[in-house]
Amino acid sequence: MKRHSIAAAALILCCFGATLYARQIWHLSLNETNRTNDPQENAQVQPDVKEKIQVLGSGNAVERASAACALGEMGARASAAIPALINLLADATQLDQDVCDRHGSWKDKEKSRTSVGEFAAVALSKIGKPAVEPLIAALKNGEAVTRTNATFALGLVRDERGVESLIAALTDTEFKVRRQAAWSLGLQRDQRAVEPLIVALRDTDADVRSQAAWALGLEGDSRSVMPLVAALRDENEKVQSQAAWALGLKGDERAVEPLTLALQASGEHVRSQAAWALGLKGDERAVEPLIAALKDSNAEVRAQAAWALGLKGNDSAVEPLKAALNDADEHVRKQAAWALDLRGLKSGRHQRVKTDMNINVNVNVNPKVN
Repeated sequence: MKRHSIAAAALILCCFGATLYARQIWHLSLNETNRTNDPQENAQVQPDVKEKIQVLGSGNAVERASAACALGEMGARASAAIPALINLLADATQLDQDVCDRHGSWKDKEKSRTSVGEFAAVALSKIGKPAVEPLIAALKNGEAVTRTNATFALGLVRDERGVESLIAALTDTEFKVRRQAAWSLGLQRDQRAVEPLIVALRDTDADVRSQAAWALGLEGDSRSVMPLVAALRDENEKVQSQAAWALGLKGDERAVEPLTLALQASGEHVRSQAAWALGLKGDERAVEPLIAALKDSNAEVRAQAAWALGLKGNDSAVEPLKAALNDADEHVRKQAAWALDLRGLKSGRHQRVKTDMNINVNVNVNPKVN
């Protein structure tokens, strides 16, 4: 009985603490609004915006997240909610991602859960340009979770005013902030980010290095080619894989031989990604290594090699691809059939490979690794 009483008391205290935290956020946001806006401006805030700002102070996390999503859908019309949403960035309460589906919330396909703070970040990004300066200020003054979510929001906004602050965040003391900054800079397509991201390829944290490689793949700049080649030899397989993916997007022949060597890496996903990258290169030097990869121990590597040979093979690839039609793995057989069909189209000797299978082009493009 005594244990039950203690547990009940602890539960009440936790609920009270969550409610107190939410109310504190609400009161802080109202005070900030009163300081930054004159009475006339406050009077112009539309009733539905005011209502949702108040709900941001709810003791219920679902209600807070839903209010943030609704405000985001209002766009710039909800600018008065920016201080409240900035304060909410610190809310790390975990929720299912589908909480805000009716408001068209952002989703990360790799995660089933997110936080109230991330919902607030998405809302701020949808409000857009009016939120940029407050988000930059949050990067300088917030705790780690606030800085991470502010960095996330700036990535979604894609405003050049935020680039320098995102670059500075690559040196944050918290690795989650650095990782998020690399992801956000990848979306900016700003040449100022290239050199700092190259430096981030040597970060002490593997996730940061991996995200930097991903970001550099999106930047159309040749300065990153050799640093990404060096990252193919990183001690972490995830970093190697992202480097191979990034090099696949670079139209630079210097990457071909390092990628053929990566076909022999110990990590199967690294080998698969290298095959994908070589398929985009269209370089004759890759044909024989890709033919050899048709016999890799991993089915995904074999399938990706077949796909690559379909894009850039020559007559020497035809017989190995025909042999792959008898592979034990169905996906490999499909990709080999697709490749042979495409080879026929390219050579002008088109005769569709007989198969009752649906042929899919397996373009292995990695999403963000946040």
